[in-house]
Amino acid sequence: MRWLLFLVMAGASWAARGLGVGVVRDPAGSALLSLGCLIVGGVLAGELAQRLRLPRITGYLALGMVIGPYAFGLETAEDSDLLRLFEELALGLIALTAGGEFRVEGLRGRLRALLAITGVHCVVMVTLVGAAMWVALSWGGVLGPLQGGEMLAAAAVLGVIAVANSPATTIAVITETRARGDVVDIVLGVTILKDLVILLLYTFVEVLARAWSQHVPVTLSLLHGTGAEILLSLLAGGGLGLLLGAYVLRVGRHLELVVVLVALASAELAHGAGLEHLIVCMAAGFVVRNLTSRAAAGFLDALERSSPPIYIVFFGLVGARLDLGVVLAMGLPALAYVGLRLAATWSLTRGAAHLAGSPPPVVRFAWMGFVAQAGVSLGLAARVATRLPSFGPSLATLIVAAVVINQLVGPVLWEHALHSSGEATLPAGPAVVRKGAVPSP
Repeated sequence: MRWLLFLVMAGASWAARGLGVGVVRDPAGSALLSLGCLIVGGVLAGELAQRLRLPRITGYLALGMVIGPYAFGLETAEDSDLLRLFEELALGLIALTAGGEFRVEGLRGRLRALLAITGVHCVVMVTLVGAAMWVALSWGGVLGPLQGGEMLAAAAVLGVIAVANSPATTIAVITETRARGDVVDIVLGVTILKDLVILLLYTFVEVLARAWSQHVPVTLSLLHGTGAEILLSLLAGGGLGLLLGAYVLRVGRHLELVVVLVALASAELAHGAGLEHLIVCMAAGFVVRNLTSRAAAGFLDALERSSPPIYIVFFGLVGARLDLGVVLAMGLPALAYVGLRLAATWSLTRGAAHLAGSPPPVVRFAWMGFVAQAGVSLGLAARVATRLPSFGPSLATLIVAAVVINQLVGPVLWEHALHSSGEATLPAGPAVVRKGAVPSP
């Protein structure tokens, strides 16, 4: 029945656009048609991907590509612009989740290993991958003819994106295998800690990338201004987090709507007051989780219930912006980028874990938990496409292609690591891989 509903909606949209009837002359009507196709079709595409033992997010991206302007044209570029609100909402919910998953108490006892691995990933990996991609872009012309500043900006962004991975995938595979032990604790702690650091680091890198690509000199005043923006964003997010925590504890009703309103309020602060949307939401989630801990369970449950439909639309929109021809052309560069990231993850994680005195299973297997990528990476890719217009769309396509590959490989490697380390208490099964790819950060 749902497939019939989708076919009827898709047929109506195609006929309206093909025959030029009035609804498509109304921007709002056209966007609503696209939104209906994305929601209904996204649910079905996610379920189909799950049956094929693929991540749901792959289904959402594939649907967006099929109905987007580069394929059947059921969604136009103008529709995507009108539906940009869902991008702001999704990014806010992703950042709220990243902050809400970070529990300060979880750092105790393993602080040395957590800081060592996180520091090496966020400093050495960014530098190595960024330098390697700068050389590759200089030689290969993957993103087209770029100037020196643009190549440097693209390489810096790729270096930062290489560090990000998926807490949702990590947690889902742990839950399915009922794994417990040092490998689980270290990987989960580093994954969540990196999400916080990545959002802060990306903010600085994006400012630098925009300056380099626009041939604007990087001055101390520019960096000071960015630092002030981040500080104000953290303070504003902390205030929103205290208000949200108090509401959860004292009222506790309609929490799904309230967390969406917080994401909208953050987006408005970003546009009106010049704050950083991702950092405001991250700080709000962190405060709810750690300063009003009694509200954490209700807050995280509300996020889990309210996020899926927004993520479906968001990832569908990401897919719709992808030109299939460009994606196929990016196949080899994406594989090279994935291979470089995989090699860096393997060597740097093992080295950092060994220097931190971690148990042998952590040294041998922890790196496999840092392969999968999802919401944060795709969210940043969407920002790249809009904030760096001269080369951002091509760069975002390369990032999305790499994320899809990593999200296919990552859950399998992580499940293998948990069984090989002896920390999984349930046998392997296909549900692990399927559920390990929910469209969350």
